[in-house]
Amino acid sequence: MAAHKEFDKEYIFNLIMPTSPGDQPPEADPAPAREAEPAPASPKEPESPDSLSILREKLNQAAPAPVQLRPAREQVLVNLVEQLVADRLDAVFEKFNCCRCDKCRRDVAALALNTIPAQYVVATPEELPALLASADTREIAGALVKAILYVKGHPNH
Repeated sequence: MAAHKEFDKEYIFNLIMPTSPGDQPPEADPAPAREAEPAPASPKEPESPDSLSILREKLNQAAPAPVQLRPAREQVLVNLVEQLVADRLDAVFEKFNCCRCDKCRRDVAALALNTIPAQYVVATPEELPALLASADTREIAGALVKAILYVKGHPNH
């Protein structure tokens, strides 16, 4: 039966895991069971870099900054229906004589938004007014009227 050989787990870990130059552990006897290796013949000769040290150098180098060909334009995700409901909410409250507290306003907006399908767009802030002007608003007025009549008859306060 073959004898179980011992190995130094820390030594193997240090061989496998790359470390930065400042994190180099002090040299220790890698395997106590192995025979001592002879010292290099000439201590003045520089050691040739091994692949691990080359890899460490590449990893520690700062990554170059990405080249930006055109200026970045901020784009936002917007539900056009939500903006249109918020814009028309005050006008609807003026036509119907009902409570204008924040709770009632939020209830009316929530009820109206739940009955209208969302229309999400990704656009720059400069493009939003044109998109809002061209959006279909037929359903919004009807949904707001139904919502305000319901909240007027069933207030939450």
